[in-house]
Amino acid sequence: MNKKTFDTLSWLLIGVAIFLVLFAFFAPVIFTSKGIVDFSNTGGIGDTIGGIMSPFVGMASIIVMFLAFYMQFKANKLIQSQFERNLFENQFFEMLKIHKENANIITSTHYEREEGMGFGEESARREWLETRKKGFKFLVVQINQKYEERKNQNQDKDKIENFCSAYSTLWEDSFGHYFRHLFLIVKYVVSKPEVFLTYEEKRNYLRILRASLSTDEQIFLYYNWLSGNGSQWENDKNHFFTDYRMIHNVNFAIQNDFAIKNMPPFSNLLEERSYRMESNRDDDALFELID
Repeated sequence: MNKKTFDTLSWLLIGVAIFLVLFAFFAPVIFTSKGIVDFSNTGGIGDTIGGIMSPFVGMASIIVMFLAFYMQFKANKLIQSQFERNLFENQFFEMLKIHKENANIITSTHYEREEGMGFGEESARREWLETRKKGFKFLVVQINQKYEERKNQNQDKDKIENFCSAYSTLWEDSFGHYFRHLFLIVKYVVSKPEVFLTYEEKRNYLRILRASLSTDEQIFLYYNWLSGNGSQWENDKNHFFTDYRMIHNVNFAIQNDFAIKNMPPFSNLLEERSYRMESNRDDDALFELID
C-alpha cells in the first residue's frame, strides 16, 4: 500500500469528479446552444437545467463518496502498518537488550569454566583476571595463539583443521546461547517480507545491531563460522555476512591465514561483486574491502 496521502488513483478520481461537476454547469449551455434541448418543448428552465445537471452531479457525488471510503481504507492500512512496525521495533530492541546482557556475562561464564579446568599457576590465574576484562579481545587472542600452537605442532594438517582444533579448546558450548540469540535477531529482521521492510531498511536495523558489536566480537563471530559451528551465518540459504554485512571493517584484525578476502566463498564474491548492495549508495563495498 502506497503511504502517500494521494496516490494516482486518488488524483484520477478527484479529476473525474471535478470534470463532472464543471461539465454539469456548462451542460445546459452546450445542449441548448447546439439545439439538443429546446426550452419551448420542455418544462420550466429550472426543471430543464436540473434535469440536465443532476446525472452529472450525481455521478460526481458517487465518486467523491467512493474516494472518501478509499481514503479511509488507506488510512486504516497505514495505521495497521505503523502498529506492526511498532511491534517489530519493540521486539527488535528488546532482543538487542538481551543480546547486550549475554555479551556482558559471556566472559565471566568462560572464566568459571577455565578456572575449573586446570588453568594452572596463580600467576596465570591473575593474568586471566586482568585480561578477561577485555572480553572478546582476549578470546580472539586466545584463539590466535592456540591456532599458532596447533599449526607448529601439526604442520602436516590443513590450516582449517588446525583452526577447528584450536577453537574447540574454548569449550564452544558455553557460547552457544550467545550465538543462537544473535542469529535469531538477524534472522528476525532478514525474514521480514520486503513489502514490510525494504532491503535498505533491514540494513539500517542490522547496522544498529552491528554497532553494538566490538571489532573483536565480530571477529569472534567470524571465527565461529570458520570453525563450522556457525555455518548457517553464511551458506547457500543465508547470506548474513555478505548481503547484510554482519561483519564489517574487521579484516585488518583477523589472523592472516584467514583473511576474509582470501577465504571462499568471500574471495569469489569480491571478485565477481555478486552480492546485494543498497540502491541509495554509490559505493557499498563488501566488508571494508574496495578493489
